[in-house]
Amino acid sequence: MVTVADPLDAFPDVTDESDRDLVARHQRAVREFPDLSVADLVYDYRTQFHEDPLVERDESAFYLSVRSHVWTEFADWMDLSDDELAQLKAAHARQFEASVGRSADYDALVLAKDE
Repeated sequence: MVTVADPLDAFPDVTDESDRDLVARHQRAVREFPDLSVADLVYDYRTQFHEDPLVERDESAFYLSVRSHVWTEFADWMDLSDDELAQLKAAHARQFEASVGRSADYDALVLAKDE
């Protein structure tokens, strides 16, 4: 049996409770995509986008730099307000920078591994 880590383990530098709640909601939404694991989603992004968005990976997460349309799709999927989307993107940007050591070229997206 595969042990699945808490998706918030990939976000140790996001400490605000409201941010953590929103990040957890986003990570749950990613894990609920039908017929796709997190690794499958990353693979799809890597093969379908003009530029490979994967910047780095570690034992807990994939760190991607994505165009804004990816976040627009998540906002639609999750029914986020503009303020919630801005808050979620800022939390991902903070964690990306803390983990990778630099900011993303486009929009930061941190996806916690699900296996």
